[in-house]
Amino acid sequence: MKLRMTEQLHISSVSRDTLPAGAEFEVSDALGEELLKKHPDKVERMKAERRPKNKAEKPDANK
Repeated sequence: MKLRMTEQLHISSVSRDTLPAGAEFEVSDALGEELLKKHPDKVERMKAERRPKNKAEKPDANK
């Protein structure tokens, strides 16, 4: 889960330094939900980016 800080906060499981407002980071879904519940005014969920399509060509039948 990708999250963004709206205010400065120290989260030791994410970074040893204080996270400034606007900092983006990725955490597990469980930790993300916990942070959103404990600090709803300081952390916001980012929209998920679309994953790129698989651009690899399919192998020939004789390979």
